[in-house]
Amino acid sequence: MVEEEKNMAEEQEAELNQDQAAEASEDIKAELDEEVSETDQQFAELEEELAKEKEEKEKYIDRLQRLQAEFSNYRKRVIKEKSNLAEQATKDFIVELLPIIDNFERALASSLNDEGDGVLKGVEMIYRQLNNLLTKTGVEAIVTVGEEFDPNLHNAVMKEESEDYESGVIIEELQKGYIFNESVIRPAMVKVSE
Repeated sequence: MVEEEKNMAEEQEAELNQDQAAEASEDIKAELDEEVSETDQQFAELEEELAKEKEEKEKYIDRLQRLQAEFSNYRKRVIKEKSNLAEQATKDFIVELLPIIDNFERALASSLNDEGDGVLKGVEMIYRQLNNLLTKTGVEAIVTVGEEFDPNLHNAVMKEESEDYESGVIIEELQKGYIFNESVIRPAMVKVSE
């Protein structure tokens, strides 16, 4: 009997160990399931964050592409507007020039009919019209005779001694110079006193 009791005690102990092992196994399994669940949750959160980042990246790319297209269109529009403005300015200038050409034609036609007095008057009138047109478009003649020589405005091609003028003063204008909107477009060719 002692042996039976011993066997029974061993069986009970074995069953207890099996129960404890099963319980421990279930605890481990529960812990692993919990860890897997947490990992799955973290993975799902990372996937969601990645999806948000991809969506935001696509928005930025779309915005960048739109801005590039808008800038390209803006650049093309500005180039076209500049071209149109330049063309319109040229047309306006030509329209202002046509009456002067008409007067040249009239002066030439009248020179055939009279002694030449009409030609001189016609040429004087055309000269005034041209000067008025230049002034109207912002072109001014550079003042020369009696002025101090300025290399920014004048081109000295000759020097001559003069009793009437101090040294460095312009005594004769050989060719007119012009300024357009405060910028020299042709310096005046002058003779300067020594």
